[in-house]
Amino acid sequence: MIVPAYAKMLVSSHAGWEDVERVHPSVISLFLFLVLPMSFVPPAMILYAGFDYGANYFEAASRITWVASSLLFLVAELVTVPLMAWAITSIAETRGIRAKYSDTFAVASIAAVPMWLSSVALFVPNPLFVIGIVLLGLIAAISLIYHGIAGLMHLHEEVEVAAITYTTICFGVIAWMVLISLVFLPLL
Repeated sequence: MIVPAYAKMLVSSHAGWEDVERVHPSVISLFLFLVLPMSFVPPAMILYAGFDYGANYFEAASRITWVASSLLFLVAELVTVPLMAWAITSIAETRGIRAKYSDTFAVASIAAVPMWLSSVALFVPNPLFVIGIVLLGLIAAISLIYHGIAGLMHLHEEVEVAAITYTTICFGVIAWMVLISLVFLPLL
């Protein structure tokens, strides 16, 4: 996917999403060529931050602890994307909307990209900067979830899209807090 099309997906339920629907990537190809490679970015950044300036914030954490935290985070990320796809499918079905898992997996995979990329902020050893960038990534992910649900599930009723998105976001924030806990708990 090219960057201009991806940027349009943030604000449109058609631009970019129609390309995804036309190509209709399989769950396996999305996992292998998007989820798997992008999932390595946050653990790599966690290792970088831990080795470079982690001792400033977690004095007792050894290099092995940082490696364990980053590997645990990687495994959790790889589980979270399919779990989010399942959640979107289930939430839609509770509202009487039939959703294909391949479409919800595409939404979950594409929506996770800003969160993965926000971890690059760990190059800057400033917690407020990192938090700010992560929050921007979260906002972008929410927008992608909203527009992806509307676009790939062909929903035109904004109330339905908003309800599915809201419930998905609540579930996603809980999953995100678990992911963050997996990094920090071993370091304490």
